[in-house]
Amino acid sequence: MLAKFKQQGYPSWFAPILMGVFAWVLLTGLAMWPLLLTFQWELELPWTPSGIARTLITAAHVLGGLLLLILIGAVWLVHARAGWLRQERRISGTGMLMLTGMLLLSAPLILYVSFEPALPWITTSHAVAGLMLPVLLIVHLISRRSRRRR
Repeated sequence: MLAKFKQQGYPSWFAPILMGVFAWVLLTGLAMWPLLLTFQWELELPWTPSGIARTLITAAHVLGGLLLLILIGAVWLVHARAGWLRQERRISGTGMLMLTGMLLLSAPLILYVSFEPALPWITTSHAVAGLMLPVLLIVHLISRRSRRRR
């Protein structure tokens, strides 16, 4: 992956930073699953993050998400457009961009929608899209490796 980004003109630090921020957002998102199950779906769990921990996890997730969005914009400018023109891995690449768009649209809804019956569905769709994104990224990387071996 590093070689591909370097070949396309990205600095050598870009891919590790992109994957590091992606992992940060994924881990903080996973840490918020107990909150989703407790507060949105009203399930009784043995543990959920308390006040300050909940705030810190959420803030870290939002900050990481904003940074990840900037990095994905940089990926879109060169990498995604070049792959589209070469007709390479269009399904996984388009899927990742669509999931990113879904996450981008659902994030402000989580914060600002006041219609209580909709909130569990909005937060769950955001969380599921966030879980599907790394799966598609792995598919995207594996299909690249298998294509290179042929």
